[in-house]
This record gives sequence, structure tokens and C-alpha cells, in this order.
Amino acid sequence: MKFNKTEKKELAKAKQLSRRLSSNLPKKIEAASLSHYSKLPFKAFSLREALIHRIAELSEVAVELFESEKLVSAIIMTRAVYETTSVLYWLYKSIKQVCATKELGNIDEFFMKSLFGSKNEERLPESYNILTAINHTDKDFQGYRNAYNSLSEFAHPNWSGLFGAYSKLNQEKITLELGKEVRNIPLSVALPLLLGALTLFIEYYNEMKTYLLQFNEICDEICQNSNKNIE
Repeated sequence: MKFNKTEKKELAKAKQLSRRLSSNLPKKIEAASLSHYSKLPFKAFSLREALIHRIAELSEVAVELFESEKLVSAIIMTRAVYETTSVLYWLYKSIKQVCATKELGNIDEFFMKSLFGSKNEERLPESYNILTAINHTDKDFQGYRNAYNSLSEFAHPNWSGLFGAYSKLNQEKITLELGKEVRNIPLSVALPLLLGALTLFIEYYNEMKTYLLQFNEICDEICQNSNKNIE
């Protein structure tokens, strides 16, 4: 399989963004530098920084898989990058909303479910369905859900992820040819989506910092006005 000029450029850009993420991974969060009255800012920063570690690893693997022409696996990794970006954007929107209204609402529930949520452990809060995060992103970036649905087709052993990816029927000889090389999955199915998701993540990861500092101040203000600490 040969990459055309556009695909080479997109892959090179995706690799550049992935390396940019990996080179800026935070190693720790100092709780003492945040609110002394509320745990919410620490939870917010914790979620943000865990997400950048996750997307850095996923995107690195996705790029490697594209380069080695393991396209189904690359698409599945791209899907995981899409999910991670949507949670980051949901976090951004939630923090920005608190800064605009100075009301905490149910943001602690969001933090707890995102950080500790599980579908299997009864002792932990129930995690969100990932489509909730995808839909939050789709509200502001039309087509995000449709793109995610397209990626999801390759994550399951159905037409796109199985028969359509690894086989081709030769009707003349009445034989089934097998192997990833008999199908030419277009890179346009996922490579531009990987690039778009990484670009979106980086933009709102950076933009969130200002709002997080405001969020820290708002939590302090609410605690001091109510004379009690916020979990």
C-alpha cells in the first residue's frame, strides 16, 4: 500500500501532534498549590492531566499502526482517541460553565464518575456511557457523532471490521480471498479524524488552563461564603 501525498502529510502531522503531547506530559499535581478549602480543583486538574497521558499513548500507537498498514487496529485506536478527546471537551465545557455562572451544579458527580466510574465494580460510582461525552462534543462540532459511529463499525466483527476488511469474494472463480492485503481500506476513513481529534484535544487542553484557575478561585469563594469545605 502506498500513501498518497495528502495521506503522507496528514500522517506526518498526526505524528507531530502525538509527539507534542508526549513531550509535555505532567508528572505530578501539587494539591497544595490549589484550593485549601475544596477538593474540586484538584479533581479537575487530575482528570485533565490523566486524559493527556491517555491520549498521548493512544495516538502514538495509532500512528505506528497506520505506518505499518494495520488499518483496522489503527482505526480502533483512532476511535479511542476520539473518546478521550470528547471527555476532555466535556470537562472544558463543565469548567467554563461554572466560571460563567459561579454555580457548581453537579460537577463533582461528573468528576467522580469520570475519574472513578466503573460498570463492573459496585463499590464505585457508575461510569458514564461514552456516548454522553461524544454527544456533548457533537453539539458544538456537528458531525462528531457520525464520525465516531463510522469508526465504531471497525471496532466490531461485522462487515467493516471483519468480512469487509479481511476478505474479497472472487465471483468468477467462486473463491474467497483472505488477508488484509486483498482489501484496500481508504485511509480517509480514519486518518483525517485522528488528526482532527488530536488538534481539538490540544486546543481545548490549553484553553482550559485559564478557566481552571478561575474555577479554583470560585471554589474558594463559595467555601468561604458558606463557611464549609466542598468535597
